[in-house]
Amino acid sequence: MTMPSVALCADAVCLQHPETMGLAGENLPSQAWLRLFSSAEDARTFLREDRLVDEVWVVSSEDVAPVNLAATLKSDRPDRVVCMLAFQESGSLKSRVSATGIDAFLTRQAFLGRYAQRKRRAAAEAVSASGARVEGPARAGNQAFSIASAATASAASAAASAPTCAFQDFAASRTRSFPGASSASAVAVRSGSAFLMPVVSGSGGAGKSSISTIAALLSQGLGFDTLLIDFDLQFGDVPDLLGVRSPLRIEDALAAPARLSGLRPEGRMPALLAAPERLEDAEAVVQAAPQLLDELMKRFDVIVCNTGAAWAEQHAVLLERSSKALFLIDQRPSSLRACQHALDLCVRCGIATSPFLFALNRCAKNAPLTSIDVSCALQGAHVAEVRNGGRDVEELLGAGMPFDLLESKNDLCTSLERLMLEVLPNASAVAGESLFGARGSGLRLLKGRRSRGGKRGSSCL
Repeated sequence: MTMPSVALCADAVCLQHPETMGLAGENLPSQAWLRLFSSAEDARTFLREDRLVDEVWVVSSEDVAPVNLAATLKSDRPDRVVCMLAFQESGSLKSRVSATGIDAFLTRQAFLGRYAQRKRRAAAEAVSASGARVEGPARAGNQAFSIASAATASAASAAASAPTCAFQDFAASRTRSFPGASSASAVAVRSGSAFLMPVVSGSGGAGKSSISTIAALLSQGLGFDTLLIDFDLQFGDVPDLLGVRSPLRIEDALAAPARLSGLRPEGRMPALLAAPERLEDAEAVVQAAPQLLDELMKRFDVIVCNTGAAWAEQHAVLLERSSKALFLIDQRPSSLRACQHALDLCVRCGIATSPFLFALNRCAKNAPLTSIDVSCALQGAHVAEVRNGGRDVEELLGAGMPFDLLESKNDLCTSLERLMLEVLPNASAVAGESLFGARGSGLRLLKGRRSRGGKRGSSCL
């Protein structure tokens, strides 16, 4: 029997009548992968100690407001994904959800897609464990996803019209072949727990390459085994910024998966998987990206992904799996408008936007935009500030000298350091309170790295 991997918290009426949640025809108690709770106290008592449930969906409960329950469950276990479901959106509720650290704010469409995805995964696990034919989970997954499709169609009919998603539906978690893998392993569900952070923006020029490079260096310096992936599949230049001359490229890893075993950090330098060398390889990389990411997430603590300016299917693949997505806006009004367009696209495609962490780049005195300006434009969303690092950023990264930049006490690096300490799980505890010491002390990066499963190294301070 497939072990439960998702907990659903809802009041008794919702559990007895799944159609109220959009799950018409579903027999929830019969889903072996789904554990049900109507009592907030029972849910908290069980989930505080359980290690099998890796994701929680909070719809409602008999005795506690759902947002309070979701926040409590997240506080009890920060490593577990907790999603808040709200079928009637409101700006105030979104703000409360964002402030509590809950991972995702799901609309009805996003919830249906997530349910179908997890049901498909459970079917794939069962078939992989029993050695049955691969076609089985595909049929079960299609049947599961038909729930989301039917509900979406009904909602569209009620609204008289529905926008067309620019991405192919990734909620169905399509299975693709991964070179060198067996058919059974191709549908196996990942068991890794890496913290995946894509760095995205609505338009080009926001600073994604620089931010993702420095973020990966900071993560590695804090003792996390870190991988930096350049998912700007056409014009990625992260190896140049890091000063790495002959990196392992994504297409090479796909052609020879055994080479992934040699992909590991070295001292303060994170592991690097570079973008394809040839532009025409980008499409093939996107097709194999889900399996590649699932494999890599078993091998590292933190994965930082640089992305391209043009939104495409690879963005959906990354956002589906992300723990946090760093959404950059720069000082141009056009960058803010592009951010809003990208968020609209996510809503139309059922991509939860609550995991997004918005950051205003190149902040400085007398800059055109402030974090308050951007927050107001984004209907009250929290917006972090990343300081303007000046010419040193372009010159030192352009010369492939990232450690010189880190050691220069650059404003960009110190502000991004604070942001990473807030984002990465348990990073503040690892670094210690003195990490926020006097500005003159500069960055405090670890010279070593922590092995998986071992103790984290102590800070250099």
